[in-house]
Amino acid sequence: MNRRIWILIGALATAPMAAWAQDEQQEAKPEMKKVEPVVVTATKIETPPEQVTAAITVIPGEEIRSRHYTNLGDVLRTIPGVEIQRSGSLGKLTSARIRGTGTGQIQVLIDGARVKSTASGGFDFSDISPDLIERIEVLRGPQSTLYGSDAIGGVIHIITKRGSGPPTASLSVEGGSYATHRERLEISGAYERLDYSFFGSAYETGGLFDNDDSRQRAFGGRLGLRLPLDTRLSLIGRYAKTDIDVPIDTTTPRVIRDPDSQQQTESRTLTLQLEQKPIAWWEHRLALHGHWSNTGFQDPFTPGTTDFDDTRSQIDTVRREVEWVHAFRPVPWNTLTLGAEYRHEEASVNSLFAGATTRFTRRLFTTSVFVQDEITILERLILNGGVRYDDNSVFGDEATPRAGAALLIRETGTKLRGGYGEGFRAPTLNDLFFPGFGNPDLRPERSRSWEAGVDQNFWKKRVRLSATYFHNRFRDLIQFVLVGGQFLPVNVGRARTEGVELGAEVDALDWLLLFVNYTFTDTEDLDTGLPLRRFARHRWNFGATAEPIRRLSVFVQGHVVSSQFEGAGVPRNEGYVRFDLGGTYRVFERRGAWPGLETFVRIDNLFDERYAEVQGFRAPGFSALVGVKARY
Repeated sequence: MNRRIWILIGALATAPMAAWAQDEQQEAKPEMKKVEPVVVTATKIETPPEQVTAAITVIPGEEIRSRHYTNLGDVLRTIPGVEIQRSGSLGKLTSARIRGTGTGQIQVLIDGARVKSTASGGFDFSDISPDLIERIEVLRGPQSTLYGSDAIGGVIHIITKRGSGPPTASLSVEGGSYATHRERLEISGAYERLDYSFFGSAYETGGLFDNDDSRQRAFGGRLGLRLPLDTRLSLIGRYAKTDIDVPIDTTTPRVIRDPDSQQQTESRTLTLQLEQKPIAWWEHRLALHGHWSNTGFQDPFTPGTTDFDDTRSQIDTVRREVEWVHAFRPVPWNTLTLGAEYRHEEASVNSLFAGATTRFTRRLFTTSVFVQDEITILERLILNGGVRYDDNSVFGDEATPRAGAALLIRETGTKLRGGYGEGFRAPTLNDLFFPGFGNPDLRPERSRSWEAGVDQNFWKKRVRLSATYFHNRFRDLIQFVLVGGQFLPVNVGRARTEGVELGAEVDALDWLLLFVNYTFTDTEDLDTGLPLRRFARHRWNFGATAEPIRRLSVFVQGHVVSSQFEGAGVPRNEGYVRFDLGGTYRVFERRGAWPGLETFVRIDNLFDERYAEVQGFRAPGFSALVGVKARY
């Protein structure tokens, strides 16, 4: 559909505000200042953000819902230090990179459960629907002391919404460009000691060209029960099934399309958690996590493509883990955290490629213990340090320390912070055991990192500034080299990344929030002297959110990304400038049995920028979604 038509539809969706504007401007406008919640990712226990010594960003669930994100990647796109790259249209492989580290070096959690693939070590952010999210905590920098393997670059933690208050429900329907439509239902509430929240969602999109469709069905929920002795029992589950067409067969040396390859992914996550604070100076949490993933791929032989023959694969993975964390506060200025984990990981691969069949099933077992101590001196100086020990059934043991400090100067609204940490990324089951391509003698990749930063606020916290310098050095990186006439993964790589993260937020008016952040990332392969692939040197994010009248909220976001190195002798992937905007108009407020009703619109890539986040996979042009939502 023509872009101008969509702009007209968006205008019509919010047009009723003109009739109400004169009356609504007389009403009190709501405060838009951010309220900082406690965070749990940085210390494993609830901690005020000002006491965190590392760089952390919290994305509230209300922000996710008000901006009508269609995918989790766009939710994370505005965070400094984070780079999101999607291989084509909505629903395709979406990866995150933090401070020059790849997806394999970032830990991803849902309510504390690891959800990355045990076979490949990667994670596709398109497999998680942005539904029923209370908040997302993004902790940047090495975090292996608390989270073990794959936390070299940081941790992305998705925390689901807990039900509260009287029963509420919402139902939304939306549709738009590229034959896209989405439906969502959420129900939540509480009754006496029981709280509950559930969701179900579905989306489909037609993509950019033939064999580019994507479909997803997802549902999940959370049940909580309050018990005596300040005890809480929670059961949390999430399921998603994603079906995508895979239109690109290869991008080297030119893009070759495939008309019939497809992929299906099912993922299930289940957590049973007990939290208890029996006495004032001791609390603990016992959690049982399970994550199951099944991925199938089919690519029949097609003349004119690079298919050797029929290609099929089925990858089934499972992870079961137990975690027990204790926090002791013998005195108000000291918190000692102790934890233990046991993890069982398994992958089964069955593939057919070039007429050859490959089958294998392998398991890993990891036992871990960690300790972290935090001391607060005169309620101003915060010092923490810890160490973790991991014992793995294949690659052996690893010890990873970390230390951090923060100084609070409340008279000037200043926080100085810094830290040093070591991290590691364990070789995946594919790295170790894939027939013909695995190496069971691999060691973990290792890193040493440090950072220093300052957070500053003015004008009663209406102006918030931050600046961070980071430096990472990696060794024993796993790379494929020719060994005895065969390419095998070997610990031979070395690399360095460093950069600066700058950010500013301003509550310019009670109803107007402005933000801007900039990330500079310099990377180097220390063996070749070349930059690392697919890291933008410069990245800007900026935007505004406004509620000029009580019934209307609008937002605009801009993203500026510089070009990326793709390899020696390969043209650079060009940078891009992209603008997104949208808004919500609340037609009716909820009154008694009468539901509230709102209309909304989201427009991505407003000026139809032609670009590719991953070279060879063109990103969508101008696209719009218009919807309506009923709240009960």
